[in-house]
Amino acid sequence: MPLTRTPTKTTSRPAAHAPAGDTLLRADHVQLGYWTPRGFNLAVGDASFEVAPREKVIVIGPSGCGKSTLLKAIAGFITPTGGTISVSGRTSLEPGPDRAVVFQEFDQLFPWRTVLDNVAYPLRVNGRSRRDALARAQEYVELAGLAHAADRYPHQLSGGMKQRVAIARALALEPAILLMDEPFGSLDAITRQRLQAELNRIVDQTHVTLLFVTHSIEEALVLGDRVVVLGNSPSNVIEIVDVRDLGGPETVEYGQMRGHLRDLLAVDKPIADDEEEEVLDGDGS
Repeated sequence: MPLTRTPTKTTSRPAAHAPAGDTLLRADHVQLGYWTPRGFNLAVGDASFEVAPREKVIVIGPSGCGKSTLLKAIAGFITPTGGTISVSGRTSLEPGPDRAVVFQEFDQLFPWRTVLDNVAYPLRVNGRSRRDALARAQEYVELAGLAHAADRYPHQLSGGMKQRVAIARALALEPAILLMDEPFGSLDAITRQRLQAELNRIVDQTHVTLLFVTHSIEEALVLGDRVVVLGNSPSNVIEIVDVRDLGGPETVEYGQMRGHLRDLLAVDKPIADDEEEEVLDGDGS
């Protein structure tokens, strides 16, 4: 199932900053790390980038570079060891519904709740009446193409359907920014392509701002407006590239950008022994 982007006449060029307009998310010289049996490991050494409202920004980098750790910090789950993260001008970031998160794992749904109840649950937690929560949940279940499965339980769903429920649940909160941590990484190739197309459709319809972590160059090109490229741990931002005007995979511009990202990520470079050991040591993906 080929995925295409709207062709244009121009080749995209690297961009250092978000497009004109108010900045929704700003990471300023962020440092992040975690403890291992060997001591403290610095996963992200220096990350700076911005995300504008309604923009789709993809964070890509090699395994162990701290891209998932960075997303968790933006979600408010962990605190940076250096630098600052601000969302809508706020630098004190406790977890909240303004930053809804979709994880990679399929088992992020409540197994004893139906699809509709899973989507409605966070709305109830945030103060909506049961009737209002169910009505809003129904809207987002339909948006995700799951109206036929609203009364099913998670064990009755495929992996792709579970991820669509998780997306619907996150969007029902009407977050300022949707954070996605490799949500399609465990899916087969065909289902993954279908959900990428579905996500593009849903984001276009809802106008939600998207920050999406992946290790897939193809996924970054299909989903993103801009791509933030991280290097090896302790990572920094190697480059930020604009990928909006590439056209589909058949265009010269698309192929050139794919090659450029491969070069930035050193895809064709053999993994050194110390790099492999670093990846196996930590959870700073």
